[in-house]
Amino acid sequence: MGTRSSSDRTGVNSVEVGLRIIKAMVSLGQPAALSEVADAAKMHPAKVRRYMVSFIRGGLIKQHPETGRYDLGPYGLDFSLAYLERLDAHKLGVSVLNTLVDQLKESAFVAVWGTSGATVINWQSARQPVYASTRIGTVFPLLASSTGRTFLAYLPPADTEPLLKRELKALAKSPNQTGINNRNSINQIISEIRARGLTRGVGLRIPGINSFSAPVFDRHGAITFTLTVFGYEDTFDCSWDGPIAVTLKSAAQTLSHQLGYSHHKGTPDR
Repeated sequence: MGTRSSSDRTGVNSVEVGLRIIKAMVSLGQPAALSEVADAAKMHPAKVRRYMVSFIRGGLIKQHPETGRYDLGPYGLDFSLAYLERLDAHKLGVSVLNTLVDQLKESAFVAVWGTSGATVINWQSARQPVYASTRIGTVFPLLASSTGRTFLAYLPPADTEPLLKRELKALAKSPNQTGINNRNSINQIISEIRARGLTRGVGLRIPGINSFSAPVFDRHGAITFTLTVFGYEDTFDCSWDGPIAVTLKSAAQTLSHQLGYSHHKGTPDR
């Protein structure tokens, strides 16, 4: 006798309705009036109110006495933090590499900020390997790589300044492909990265190799790692609205959401 799949099992309708309300609260991103929650959950306010009474008793929701607005309660926050503590951020990043490579037919890697700079912790090669000296432990330059520039745009300046000074000094002594010659040009690049939420590299580190890098944020709005897709210029679509850019940015945003990041919190200013 076969077993039924989880999707075939009978659930509890009232629990599913309650979850709709909780999800609506989360999506609003701030304390909300009953009518706002009802609109977001697509339910009648009177029905939402009955659920709110039980949620408040259970600590999932709280109601501000002065405004009457509803917000996540103490247990709701504990529940969220317990979930986040069980996540391994880097494993999440690695888990999407195969998907990115399968979808885009280009190589990809995850990098974190280490003591020496932007450091690869895992990578996945496409069917057509890219010979770009990329392996676990590879450290990318801050200015001459899309990965490094992404960290430069979102890390606190104190974290990147020592390496930035060394690279600027080195660039001043020899011709380079970065297009950077002073602090103003760096600030312009950072502004563009922040505006687009994505960094493009066209032959930055190695001529003929192009890339896109995207930041992944934690629940505090701090960059925790980057996702980078790279490939040969003759097959790599460098357009901002092309499938590589769109797919990578979406993957990074999804990971950030899983780590508790909300766009309402913003990212640290330089």
